[in-house]
Amino acid sequence: MKSDNERGSTIGRRSVLKGVGALTLAPLLLGLGGDKGYTLSPAVDADRDMAKYRTRLVLLGTTGGMTWWPGSKRASASQVLMVGDAIYIIDLGFGSLARLAEAFNFGQFITYEGHPMQLELSSFLTNLRAVFFTHMHMDHLGDYPTFLEIGARAGFGSKEKLPIIGPGNRGRLEENHSGYTGTIIEAQSRDPALVTPSPGIKRTTELLLQAFATTFNDSARDEGYPDIPKIIDVREIGDPKVIPWPPGFKVPDPGKPWSRDDTCPAMEPFEIYRDNLVKVSAILVDHYQLYPTFALRFDTADGSLVISSDTGPDTKGNLQKLAKGADVLVHEVIDEAWVDVAFKGVKEGDPAYALYHHALTAHTPIKDVGKVAEQCGAKTLVLSHIGPANTPMARLKEAQQGFSGKLIIGEDLLQVGVGKPRG
Repeated sequence: MKSDNERGSTIGRRSVLKGVGALTLAPLLLGLGGDKGYTLSPAVDADRDMAKYRTRLVLLGTTGGMTWWPGSKRASASQVLMVGDAIYIIDLGFGSLARLAEAFNFGQFITYEGHPMQLELSSFLTNLRAVFFTHMHMDHLGDYPTFLEIGARAGFGSKEKLPIIGPGNRGRLEENHSGYTGTIIEAQSRDPALVTPSPGIKRTTELLLQAFATTFNDSARDEGYPDIPKIIDVREIGDPKVIPWPPGFKVPDPGKPWSRDDTCPAMEPFEIYRDNLVKVSAILVDHYQLYPTFALRFDTADGSLVISSDTGPDTKGNLQKLAKGADVLVHEVIDEAWVDVAFKGVKEGDPAYALYHHALTAHTPIKDVGKVAEQCGAKTLVLSHIGPANTPMARLKEAQQGFSGKLIIGEDLLQVGVGKPRG
């Protein structure tokens, strides 16, 4: 089976345009998408094959783990779905905003005394339709605070309130696998009932705005930045008034021991967002104690994209239901050989055992990911959230085993066409 990232017309690496040459070419390249009002940067739209696709995936960050990986320049988990000139962001791991700007940010320039000079500030997020968070780990939302402020100045919410959709408060701590006896950090509130060690996306957003109050207030009063709380619409999955759980699902009892039967029960996909371009569905997957963790499916008129989020290979059939027949499945992966070497000889009770246990129980090994994609009936499997980030390419290609479709090994700023090209 083909597994080379270079084959076919459905993948493309960005063309990096530098210096005055980029400024000269920009007006010519901006029209390649073929849609009136297209607002893509030269870096994204310079690939003519990709410009044929109305719906496409842009990988911003392709590694995972709340750490830095030596020798790797991969940012943490993040991706964009483009539908024409509309964009949707899924996760904002640390380092991903630099990739977002690299892919989409451009401006109008003049030549001043022989040098290019920008005429206005960035406004490339005016076509951002929604932001989604799969779960509340730092390698999926580490750049969120920066996004709230700098992104607001770059145009999100200028047309209508920006939906920001993610998990709610799970209401409990994890089991203590490490023997930790230190501080338990709690999100505070005037209402004692809202004090929690596991806030959801709504409370997290409120607290971030408070934590960065100085810069938010200064930017608004001194530099004309927008009123951020008034241009965002934060919605929690599981809020019965906003995005209710599907019928028959029960939130796990915080008084019970952790169980996969509770945190990843067999269930049906349920809708969490819809506009005139895309329908978004969610389902629980098995990131074990980091509950709730959602896989997301995006259906457009052109095709379908599924993001697995962080999960072990056994989701009680949930991912298979959500991703059935998907054009593109982006799935996380961990190198089991690295786990064996890095944690060799580790025993229960050792300081490193907790991380070893997490790696084994909450992620999908290379040897299993192809089988999962085959069970989903996905046409293309894209490996992302690659752990460790410096896993050799030869190891990652082994994910083709058990999968009859096309395998793509994700890289930051790689593009993948979704569905059929136009024309």
